[in-house]
Amino acid sequence: MNKQNLATYQKLCTEFYDLVRHPYAQQALNLYMNYAKQADGPILEPMCGTGRFLIPMLQAGYDAQGFDASEYMLECFRQKFAAISDKPAPVWQEFVQNFSSHKRYQLIFVPYGSWGLITNLDDCKKGLETMHHHLAPGGKFVIEIETIASLPVPCGIERRGVQTRTDGSKIALTTMTSYDSESQIFNSLCRYESIVENNIVTTETENFQQYLYHFDEMDQLLANAGFNSIKKYQDHVLNPAIDRTTHILIYECTK
Repeated sequence: MNKQNLATYQKLCTEFYDLVRHPYAQQALNLYMNYAKQADGPILEPMCGTGRFLIPMLQAGYDAQGFDASEYMLECFRQKFAAISDKPAPVWQEFVQNFSSHKRYQLIFVPYGSWGLITNLDDCKKGLETMHHHLAPGGKFVIEIETIASLPVPCGIERRGVQTRTDGSKIALTTMTSYDSESQIFNSLCRYESIVENNIVTTETENFQQYLYHFDEMDQLLANAGFNSIKKYQDHVLNPAIDRTTHILIYECTK
């Protein structure tokens, strides 16, 4: 396992992330739960984060496990899992491109554009090959990526968001974004503030980077990694991808 410490997804970032409610959260959960229902065997979620998808699958009784590179994300996952089970949480710290197991999975899925956090093309290719290697024959690999159309416009302006904890305290996020069209790297300078009774008690900074894909770019990468029967959708209800301005792309591939 690669024990490299991440410069992103630390404590306040993880808290903020876990509080954010995605506008299509229920559609996305329905989609991946349906894939889990169809899987006749073990399920793996690389980059599982705080458990938005994996914990509901475990609650439903599926044979599922996951990993993430952020120990803060995993700690949040373990705390939530401990509230519903007395078993050890089936997650561990790992980077996608370094993953190795004797198990072969009927379903491997990476939702919500997390794959774009792999900003190095060689690591991306190795990661896809690794996922293909660990997929059982006939199994499905489902991956969701964000496209260049998702780029916030305009860049170069300050944005601020606030999330409220259950105790009424808040976490504020201030960002300044930029985009390099040559490298296709979206960059966001982030400052997190923990606010208790209107006082900033803790701060955290990070330089968040994400690779944004062109519309047809992932098609060839998946084929080169060995996947076949590659299906491509533009939303969580699986409409075929025909709109090049779509913000996300979901690929369903088999081995």
